[in-house]
Amino acid sequence: MEKENEMNKSPSITKLAEALAKAQAEMPVVKFNAQNPFLKNRYADLGAVIATSRAVLARHGLSISQFPTSEGDKIGITTVLMHATGEWMESNISIVPTDSKGLSYAQAAGVVISYLRRYAWASVLGLYADEDTDGHTVMAKQPKKQTVNERYTELLKEAEAAGVDVKAWQLPENCTDNEVIELGKNLHAEVEKRKK
Repeated sequence: MEKENEMNKSPSITKLAEALAKAQAEMPVVKFNAQNPFLKNRYADLGAVIATSRAVLARHGLSISQFPTSEGDKIGITTVLMHATGEWMESNISIVPTDSKGLSYAQAAGVVISYLRRYAWASVLGLYADEDTDGHTVMAKQPKKQTVNERYTELLKEAEAAGVDVKAWQLPENCTDNEVIELGKNLHAEVEKRKK
């Protein structure tokens, strides 16, 4: 059995590495075409990441395939970068989906798969597809950002004003930041539905 979060590869990746280096030199900047409604950071969605890279990859005999995986309670993605010579590199990543209010388990799995596909595709190719919210230079230039819980509290007020029953959206105890973010996205979607 393969180890999770480990890269696997063909016996040789010489031609693949050469082609990837050339492709990366030609790769245009990925346009940030989406904004996280909860954290307010900009990012390139999966479609933008794929559209930006697909033609360049093809010019250099490269392609990417991604396969959803599951094991136990984890959902993941296997990403395979292939070269026309048959050389390949593979990376696997999986996470446990969080309880997402308002989404069925299948819908929550779909969210995880799309999220992992975007990050894996961009990572394998060395693409920059998200704002750097961790960098010190970015933080020094921007005003203090709200914490995840502060933003969620603000979103609860917006939801209540829009007529959403906010009692059902209270945070459970010991909720992680990622769980708060997922709940926030779902709550934001509920608020948007009410506005229509």
